[in-house]
Amino acid sequence: MNILITGTSSGIGKACALKFLNQKHKVWGLDIQKASIEHPDYTHIECDISDAKALPELPAMEIIINNAGVQSATNEVCLKDINVNLIGSMNVTNKYAFNPSIKSVLFNSSASALTGNEFASYAASKAGLIGFMKNVAIRLANDFKATSNAICFGGVSTELNEPVMKNPKLWNKIMDVTPLKKWCSVDEAAEWCYFLTVTNTFCTGQAIEVSGGERNCADLFVWEN
Repeated sequence: MNILITGTSSGIGKACALKFLNQKHKVWGLDIQKASIEHPDYTHIECDISDAKALPELPAMEIIINNAGVQSATNEVCLKDINVNLIGSMNVTNKYAFNPSIKSVLFNSSASALTGNEFASYAASKAGLIGFMKNVAIRLANDFKATSNAICFGGVSTELNEPVMKNPKLWNKIMDVTPLKKWCSVDEAAEWCYFLTVTNTFCTGQAIEVSGGERNCADLFVWEN
């Protein structure tokens, strides 16, 4: 199958790309950063997804994973988070998803979209993804019998989260409110993404929380000052 993944230069996006490549799919990656994957079935395109005019023409895609995102550590209005996380995903979906080959579209939202328990613009951008996902789910089901869901991760061990992962005091506070006492690895996150887009053919329009149980334990967000 033809797979399109945004944000493939690192973190969850890179792990997803490698998972699909290992399963013999062809993967296209869109990222503002340079490629970090070398594989004969991988095509990397440097572009800013927040600019709809920058998106390239591509073959018909069967699976789209809207993964690219940024996080600004402020509660002030931050258009970068909105432009990349929400508008960028809308641009990619509108350009590539609505075609007869499409089988599934997945949005990488966040547990913060369900709790509001993070930086304001980031939480808003990720919550917006859920609303857009539900709209996409209706249209894809009606027109192409395809699925659309959002995955709402809690803590994932990525470069983005290193400020708290490497601070023992903050890390212990996080583990105090995480019942499973661990964070998701990027490989585990990729398995979830694969399941929801390839294995799953019936669940659609859902925001699925994968957080180690943290949302059910306490209303606490930890970050460095």
